[in-house]
Amino acid sequence: MRMKTFSAVDYGVVIGYLLVIAAIGSSFYRRKTTAKEYFLGGRSMWWLPVGISLIAADLSAISVMGSPAWSFRNNMMLLWLSVGYPLMAPVVIKVFVPFYARLNLYTAYEYLEKRFNVSVRAITSLLFQLLRVAHVALVIYAPSLVINLVTGMPVWQCVLLMGAFTTFYTTLGGMRAVIWTDVIQFCTVSLGITLIFVTAVGSVDGGLPVAYRTALEGGRLEFFNLSTDPKELTSLWACLIGGMVLCMSPLTTDQAILQRLFTTKSEQDCRRSIILQCLLIIPIGTLLYLAGVALYSFYKLNPSRIEGLSNPDAVMPLFAVRELPVGISGLIIAAIFAASMAVMSAGINSLTTATIVDFYQRMLRPGRSPEHYAMAGRVGTALWGTAATLLALHAGRLGALALAYNKVSSYLSGPLLGIFLLATLTRRSNSAGVLMGAAAGSVVVAYVAMTTEWSFFWYGPIGVVVTFATGYAASLLGPAPPASSIEGFVIGSQPAERREAVQSN
Repeated sequence: MRMKTFSAVDYGVVIGYLLVIAAIGSSFYRRKTTAKEYFLGGRSMWWLPVGISLIAADLSAISVMGSPAWSFRNNMMLLWLSVGYPLMAPVVIKVFVPFYARLNLYTAYEYLEKRFNVSVRAITSLLFQLLRVAHVALVIYAPSLVINLVTGMPVWQCVLLMGAFTTFYTTLGGMRAVIWTDVIQFCTVSLGITLIFVTAVGSVDGGLPVAYRTALEGGRLEFFNLSTDPKELTSLWACLIGGMVLCMSPLTTDQAILQRLFTTKSEQDCRRSIILQCLLIIPIGTLLYLAGVALYSFYKLNPSRIEGLSNPDAVMPLFAVRELPVGISGLIIAAIFAASMAVMSAGINSLTTATIVDFYQRMLRPGRSPEHYAMAGRVGTALWGTAATLLALHAGRLGALALAYNKVSSYLSGPLLGIFLLATLTRRSNSAGVLMGAAAGSVVVAYVAMTTEWSFFWYGPIGVVVTFATGYAASLLGPAPPASSIEGFVIGSQPAERREAVQSN
């Protein structure tokens, strides 16, 4: 039987989708705009699209294809990582949201300057930028490689399509374009994954009962691994504890995530956005893993249909191209593009914001007009988008980085979160202490990684504990921070103006 291939109609659907997204995103262009409008949507965004945009930030094409591929090959155990969001949301809402909402920040690293000094701000901002541009490049490259295997579309074409269209509408539309196109991308991805699941189950002779029994017998529905061995990658404890850090760190330290929250109208709307993310993240994660299980059942019972699959990460697009009707296949591939574009648009916008606010405005060109910084933001977005796209074109040469990126993130998420926890929870920590703590946390995590075979999900918790403990102890050896960096910047303390108002009454 001749296998169905990617048709001209499917190509048309993908190109048409990209054009529509670019048109919608660029429709937010305003010739005369301010930095507040361009970077933060005027701080007037509705909490509902912001909450959906937070979810879209986690749905890169790597996860959209990788999660089904994992359950196709293994089981459902990694779903426990998503549980970290509802577990840590109360902490984020109670500890961090009040500061971020009250201080009217553009970047999270502005807070660190207020709490410590400009050096801490610059170091953390620069570290974010280096990691985020590498992440954006890999988010573009990895799915392009897989799509090439199943459709024949050259990798460079996939990279340029995503890079050019996303850079275009993000440069013109700013943060409003990011958030509203994220909503469209999320809906497209959800529809695509649902179609994969329903079609795969429906294509099994005997339907859902047979598909369920096949997956159960194959171990693909295994959900609990209660091993206490730290070498077990998917143990419940590694996924839960490590997942709590991996979920909490972006919501507190990552500009690409926080910038979305900074666009909301009020502290209450900020909380609502986080709660919405927590309510939706587990269902969408479950759907992704169940899609992989459904694909396992289908191909287990139809082994001839999987011939030619050289990369298991391509199992979902392979199914879309071969088994779905013409046009629908194109929609699924468009959904994969959509996932990458959502992450890329937010990534290059946040990179630009950090560059302009933390370096250009703070150190190079202070005191310019809001319109000047908005224009600088447009230029910066175009430059960052071009840089990420060019890096993605050569990402095949960065194999070690591509393989190690998740581990590198695990190395650094703990120390970064430790810095922010020291800032918000302790009065005695100072700038020298927190930098020493972060250095110690990074060294210990690197040592554990090099000398043990522990699951890298443990790296984050280890980094947080070592950074916090060392940072606090080192701070005790130095002078206490001035009151101006404590009052209003540490949980339980009041801003000076509020305290004076209370005393006067």
